[in-house]
Amino acid sequence: RRRRRRRARTAGRRTPTRTRTMSTVTVLKKEEEAIITLMKERALVACKDAQREYYECVKGRTLSIAWACRERAAAMSTCLHAHTSDEVLEDMKARWVKAGKPSIADRGNIPKF
Repeated sequence: RRRRRRRARTAGRRTPTRTRTMSTVTVLKKEEEAIITLMKERALVACKDAQREYYECVKGRTLSIAWACRERAAAMSTCLHAHTSDEVLEDMKARWVKAGKPSIADRGNIPKF
């Protein structure tokens, strides 16, 4: 009975939006998700050449992709990882907050990271 009562009391409560706090930057969860999306977009642009090389290697292959394109896949993965690391995310968050938290939808006004 006690458990039911506790559940009934807490069932109607609304939980606040959680914020994520890292070393020095505090942003809302939805803001962090938007920054992560922006970070991924910029990583794809930065690694366009590696992606193109991998695509050219993969094109027309089926089974031989595993060994024929291994180096190009590793290069693409390394490039993407370098542009989507936790350090890059923290830097983007810090710059975004320093810029006055501009709208993520207006990507042109966000400083390049």
